[in-house]
Amino acid sequence: MLLSSVITLTGVVQDVYVMLALFAIAYGSLAAAAASIWSLPADVAPTPRHVASLAGIQNFASNLAGIALTTFTGVMLQLTRGSFTIPLVVAGGFCVLGAVSYLVIVGRVEPLRAPETSGVDEPAYASRP
Repeated sequence: MLLSSVITLTGVVQDVYVMLALFAIAYGSLAAAAASIWSLPADVAPTPRHVASLAGIQNFASNLAGIALTTFTGVMLQLTRGSFTIPLVVAGGFCVLGAVSYLVIVGRVEPLRAPETSGVDEPAYASRP
């Protein structure tokens, strides 16, 4: 995740080949990080039945971030008359923030505890007589 922050440099380099190499490094390292990130729901789910729900919540949050950042990019392009420098610097900053958050916030990865049940295998939303 930290290596993907080299995307920041793509906004300031003049050589197209260097820019393409930096983009390749950034997106390659994001793809490597994504494999670990997408395995987290299976690692932290209290039961196998919860994996899909956790992955859906994770995907929803990721898509919200994607919507916000693409909107931000469009606004910045309008304000700066076509410069991608600010959006690329912000993207690199979020890559650093993501790496730091996994080091500081996430902590030890272990299964969450499932809520206590009555021993009956029924959904939590099911009505009881």
